[in-house]
Amino acid sequence: MFKKLKPGESEEDVLRMAAEFNAERAKNPGFQPAAAFVRMDKAPKKSMFAQRREQAKLGRITSAERTQPEATHQEAKEIKEKSSVFRESDSQGSCGLTNKVLMDEIQENILGDVKGTKMNARSISNVLGDLVERPVASIRPVLPDAPQQRNPSKPLSIFARQMLSENSPQPKDSLRTSEASKTVGSSLIKDAKMAQEIHEENLNVLSQMSEQDILAEREQLLASLDPSLIALLAKKRQAKDKLVDNKTSPIIIEAPPQPPKTTQPYSQSISSLPESNPALELLQQSDEGQWVNFGLVEEHKLAWMRDIPTKMKELKPGQQFDARFDWKGVLLPHSLQEDQASSKAVDDRELYLHGEEAERPGYTLQELFRLARSTVLQQRISAFGSIAGIFSIYNQGFYDQVLTLPISKMFFLLRYGLDDNAPAQLEVVSRALANLLYNETDEVVLDNVHDYAYCHWQPVLKVLENASDAEADSDPTSIAFLQSYMKLLTTSQAVRADVDEDEGESRMSMDDFQLAETDLIDCLLRTNILQRIKFILNSVRPDNSTVESCLKVLIRIARTSLKVARQLANESDLLEILFRNFLPSGNGNGQFYGQPQVLFLKLIRVLVCQHLDIAKSLAKGVLIQRLQQYLFLQDTKARMVRVQIESLRILRCFLLLGIVDRDVFRQFLPALRQLLDWHTNHCVFEGVGGSGLVRQHAAALIVALVASGESGVCDLEGQKLVVEPLNNCCCKWLHAATRSEKINDFSQMTLLSAVLYAASWFSRNGYLGTTSFQTFLRSILPKFVQSPSFVACVQDLALGSVILRRPMDRRHVNAALPNMGAVLMHDYGPQLIVSESYPVHLLSNLWALLVVSLEGGGVIENTLFTALMQPAVLEPLAEYLRQLGLRLNRVLATNFFARTELRFVHQLLTTDGLETYLERPQLLQLVYSYLCCLSTAHATQIKSTFERFIFNGEYVELDEKSLKLLEQTCLEMVYPHIIADNSEPSLSLCYTQAPILPADWPFFQMRLILSNYLQNVQQRPAAIYSENQVVRMTLTFVRQLERQGLQIVSPLEKLMYLMIAFMGPDSQFLDPDLHELLADYLKDFNHQNANHHFDFDAELVDKARFEPLYYLFVEHFEAASYGDELFSSLVLLPLAQKYDNKWRRRLWSEHVQAVRFLNCDEGLLMGGLSAYLSPVEKEPSLVQLYGDALERQLVRPGSIAFRIAQYHFNNSKAVYKTKSF
Repeated sequence: MFKKLKPGESEEDVLRMAAEFNAERAKNPGFQPAAAFVRMDKAPKKSMFAQRREQAKLGRITSAERTQPEATHQEAKEIKEKSSVFRESDSQGSCGLTNKVLMDEIQENILGDVKGTKMNARSISNVLGDLVERPVASIRPVLPDAPQQRNPSKPLSIFARQMLSENSPQPKDSLRTSEASKTVGSSLIKDAKMAQEIHEENLNVLSQMSEQDILAEREQLLASLDPSLIALLAKKRQAKDKLVDNKTSPIIIEAPPQPPKTTQPYSQSISSLPESNPALELLQQSDEGQWVNFGLVEEHKLAWMRDIPTKMKELKPGQQFDARFDWKGVLLPHSLQEDQASSKAVDDRELYLHGEEAERPGYTLQELFRLARSTVLQQRISAFGSIAGIFSIYNQGFYDQVLTLPISKMFFLLRYGLDDNAPAQLEVVSRALANLLYNETDEVVLDNVHDYAYCHWQPVLKVLENASDAEADSDPTSIAFLQSYMKLLTTSQAVRADVDEDEGESRMSMDDFQLAETDLIDCLLRTNILQRIKFILNSVRPDNSTVESCLKVLIRIARTSLKVARQLANESDLLEILFRNFLPSGNGNGQFYGQPQVLFLKLIRVLVCQHLDIAKSLAKGVLIQRLQQYLFLQDTKARMVRVQIESLRILRCFLLLGIVDRDVFRQFLPALRQLLDWHTNHCVFEGVGGSGLVRQHAAALIVALVASGESGVCDLEGQKLVVEPLNNCCCKWLHAATRSEKINDFSQMTLLSAVLYAASWFSRNGYLGTTSFQTFLRSILPKFVQSPSFVACVQDLALGSVILRRPMDRRHVNAALPNMGAVLMHDYGPQLIVSESYPVHLLSNLWALLVVSLEGGGVIENTLFTALMQPAVLEPLAEYLRQLGLRLNRVLATNFFARTELRFVHQLLTTDGLETYLERPQLLQLVYSYLCCLSTAHATQIKSTFERFIFNGEYVELDEKSLKLLEQTCLEMVYPHIIADNSEPSLSLCYTQAPILPADWPFFQMRLILSNYLQNVQQRPAAIYSENQVVRMTLTFVRQLERQGLQIVSPLEKLMYLMIAFMGPDSQFLDPDLHELLADYLKDFNHQNANHHFDFDAELVDKARFEPLYYLFVEHFEAASYGDELFSSLVLLPLAQKYDNKWRRRLWSEHVQAVRFLNCDEGLLMGGLSAYLSPVEKEPSLVQLYGDALERQLVRPGSIAFRIAQYHFNNSKAVYKTKSF
């Protein structure tokens, strides 16, 4: 079958199709086209039939004046007579002369006017309308009336109603007459008189022909026609005959009769269907309801209703496939696992499509995108709802390492969908956008730990960038400056220029898609999201979850950076709308509008923590008044309890920033005392009968009271008012914890931690001192420390530790949208970084109280110290410290939620007597690993750790000058961060706490030597210590750490630092004492790595690659080596035969001058001389270089270089040699 031409196809396609047609006709001589052009030549003269037809046309006006019923009746009568005559003549088999002219006339009557030269004026008038005013009776329909059944519910067109109204008043006799004429007359002839005349002529011609002539002409006529046309006419003829045979009564158009009920043929077809066919039940119902044509079973049309097979092709391990999701965003498996024990009789699978992969349920992302742009609202809602579920599960970590989502493309789809004002679509689209931006898991964990001591800091979720050039250029001795110089050796100058140009490209020049791949929040702000949210909340005013979703998006925007937070705080119209609708003075009637919203209070808290200026601008309005109003309410419903918790948290931030003074705090004090009394009577600590939300409320209240004391606004009268009920609460809850077997609930841990935090601060800094907590310190606290519940907490320390876990977090799973890393990726699935029984905050506050007790002295303190020093407590702590020394996770140590645990480790390290449980190598390993994890927020802890362990002669044996140099070097790295930690009046920290000290900080001074060499300067005048002292201090300190079992750097990095020791400006490696130290260190290095295979092409983080550093080293050897053996041995190390010959070829070709001075003792070569001789060199170019050097006498006879070149040239068969050396 040949296809039609399509739009866009050229003449070549036409020629190709013509060639195919000719080839098919050559293959099959009887091949006929489906349509052909027929040329009808004009006859030289008109036939008798044509003449009479012209006469009939001229007399049509006279015939039209006859009424329609009479004409129809007369036509029917004449047709009946003619048909009877035809039957008689046919039955008698009368013969006549075969007249070709008469047969042409009959053929013309059958085929019609092919050329279109003969037009029926009545047909034209029926199509175009009434051109001449005439009686309605003279208008005849184009087609005779056919019996048809019409659905009353289906609307009719104007033309159909007009035809129906004209035909309806006709009498039944005329209808029957027209039916009779219809069955006999031609469908091409519209005039009744003309049709009668034509019929008479046909009968006359046929009567003159014999039966053989008629059959012969019939065969000739059928051969000249297209077979498909003949089949179509035969099919229509059979349908008409069947319709005429089934007529038993006149048909009334207005009320068509019901079709007769089919029984036997259709019931057999329905019964032939199997019971598993889902169409069987529907067809049986249709049989009962007498539905038209539903009894006819066409199995090929019911194939789409068949059951989808459960068995699918199995995937190979690692093979990828298109992800499909259900309406909740759940990733559906590729194939269903069949249960061998019990098979389901009913297949309850759903969401099957009938396109590609019909056997798999669910929708792909492409199909969801298509539905999301549909014109049907319900389809858009379903698609966006599925995408919202996908993002919710994605942020929980269940899709990590399983599928890759096009986050930026999905983001733009959601942003486009948010521009629709339909409330139903706004609700689901805003929920999807909030699920993408607002990580629910991170926020829940962050809110739960907020009421711990020193956990009021809020994370800043800004996309991290490389250190700026200004920071690097500020101090030539800073780590950033040295790392930048180390990176200069990574690539060539040309490549480095391109990289610098790309890094300096402004984000303003990026398009939307590029910006979305770089920083999604910045791209979101570019789309005017703040103005859109303002319009939604103020104009659309959807009283549904859209409000919460918009507030979540604003919270994520406020967490981005200080710049973005200022931009949000400057949107005065938006803030005015939020304050008016979601921070009202009273309760409204709506579900969201007119009600205090917890998420809006949280948004205020995030903005307040960004900077002091933003907090002051927000406090100028009605915020302080609303906080007082909410805290005075005595409403115990969960909604209001959450509102009060957020109000207490905002009050705590205001107190720490110094915005609330004493006069304002006195207005809050009655409400705080009222809440404290309520918790004394109603807050239940035990899990049975107690509410976690109430305990969280109590913890927020206690830390707010402590913040009032820390800020100095709670004077003596205020402390007298709150300390006594606070002591009662502490005794009550701690006594309940003592009686319980184990603390399992996170809110219980939070409450106990807040209690110890309050007792510690008020005992140390309060106006009343320890006198107000006598009972708590004397009796309740020691009993709690000795209780099984506390011992269980200590034993769970190593199990629940954050920095001891092996899995990695998800902070940078999407670089354009960082998160806080509250979810860890484990082999068994995602896990929360903080467990419900995480005891670190409780133990940290208890250790702080112990320090206060030891400073005060007395019986109370001795009791607590004795209780803590029991083996049941110290042994788990010592085991915890030993594990930290061995497997501390430095990546998780930079997590935002690990800050308290690092603080607790410092408390343990500074506790006297605990070091007796650790051996000296274990303690030094712990200290080294711990120092490599501390960030700017722990700068003071780094200083105290250095002073206690590193600058102490008991742990590190150095001479006085080297010890002072080490102390100065370490403190220079720490002091700038101590200053930066207190520079901004803010309560925000970066979400990832980058460590101050690099992992190779003991080699820090070596980087200074390399920096001076790269800058081509001498030792700086400000430096107090010489190159000799720097190298001696570094190597001595590192050797002591290595002898204690520490591995500070990899063997390749150690080799690079050892090479840097020879690159000083003064060449002090020639000093006898230092030369002896370098020789011992080099021998130890060769002995430890004799069998090690160095990867000289490895990439090192924040360091130079080995190759550029090595060639700098070779150039320095040519200039200032003085033929030193140690220097030569390091130059020769990469030339061993087991390494790539590129190192040997470049040295013997480009640096052949250096070869003349290469010589050392065989004992200084790693692996001995055999490592440089075996196997024999097979590279022809390198063997030729050996021969040239020997021929030109570029190597000294008897040196190591000479022996290597001589051996390979004489024993190699790679080149043809005329002589040997």
